[in-house]
Amino acid sequence: MIALAQADVLKALKRCRCLAKQDLVLCQYQADPTYWRDYALARYKIYQWLEEQVKERGVNRTYLLAVERYSGLPLFVSSSAERGVKEALEVFFLCTAGESPRFAKVNV
Repeated sequence: MIALAQADVLKALKRCRCLAKQDLVLCQYQADPTYWRDYALARYKIYQWLEEQVKERGVNRTYLLAVERYSGLPLFVSSSAERGVKEALEVFFLCTAGESPRFAKVNV
């Protein structure tokens, strides 16, 4: 299903986690630091969770778990944490499958 090697996906997730960590440091300089801290922290936690899943279960199974988690999100996210989760999962889908989860072809 996913043609990327596990090492490549882990490298991409590590880079995404580093970017989220940078955002955590810089959020104090934003107009609404609490919003941006929650947003960056949610992204960081999702990238960390995805890394753990890829190591334990592999890329394909992690992709399916991420699709399941994404489908459980509300249609209209309102909190900064929900927005962070949604964006992190969408970035994962773009990195692994090259498409938005709305158009993902999941063959179970």
